[in-house]
Amino acid sequence: MIRSLFLFTAMTGLLAAGCCEHKCCLNKPDCRPKPYQPSAPNGPILLPPANLPTTPGAPAAPGSLVPSVGPANYPPPVLPSTPSFKPAPEVLFPDPLPGGTSSRGIAPMDRGLGILQNPAKAQTTPEPPVVPAAMTGLPGFTKLPNGLASGRKPDLDGFATLKHAGYRTVIYLYSAGTDVSATRDLAGKRGLAFVSIETTPENLTASLEAFNSTIADKTVRPAYVFDDDGVRAGVLWYLHFRSLNLNDDAARVMAKPLGLTDRSAEGQAFELAIQKYLASR
Repeated sequence: MIRSLFLFTAMTGLLAAGCCEHKCCLNKPDCRPKPYQPSAPNGPILLPPANLPTTPGAPAAPGSLVPSVGPANYPPPVLPSTPSFKPAPEVLFPDPLPGGTSSRGIAPMDRGLGILQNPAKAQTTPEPPVVPAAMTGLPGFTKLPNGLASGRKPDLDGFATLKHAGYRTVIYLYSAGTDVSATRDLAGKRGLAFVSIETTPENLTASLEAFNSTIADKTVRPAYVFDDDGVRAGVLWYLHFRSLNLNDDAARVMAKPLGLTDRSAEGQAFELAIQKYLASR
């Protein structure tokens, strides 16, 4: 009896095993094939495989799965701490001029836009002549550039003062009908050359030509120009400054300290002559 039970049990186990290998038993959870799963690590720390290098540049162990890409002792590349190239120097352009255009173009392909131009110089009002300390016997003495000076008629001591100061010539602008012989004698006694130019509104053009040619002669300088009251000298100096391309305002500023005025009857007559002369130029 016992033998019969044992044989029955063995046959039942064989039948069950054969059934699991058959496709009809795949629906059973216990008979389904399971994917391969590696064995769980024995400890909490995961380590890389034994045949892989753990430090940069270390050679792989024999039989390694990672192929070698170079010599085993090839050092890792060293990155430079500073760039091996020199940066291009910075180009600094000057600031633009105040009130003017820039000294360089706006763009690299600029064809002149923004290039510094040469604007015409604006005429500025010059300062009037500097009046030094009064020289003895020379009322209204005013020193001018290029060895010239202007003022009123010298007295007896005035001619000596001019000679002592190094002047060579005196230029007398006299009115019509004036006797200049006494003044010529005083200048001659002090060793000064004497030049007289009649100056009236009627002959203003001829007077100006004689005046400009005289003061332009370097041999007569230093020279002192004078008249009796300053009006004639102021008129000729004004027109002389205009001949130097000064505008009306600048020429008047320069000539006013030298006697230019239109407040007297003589000054008003000369002012009309000035306007007539300028209108004909």
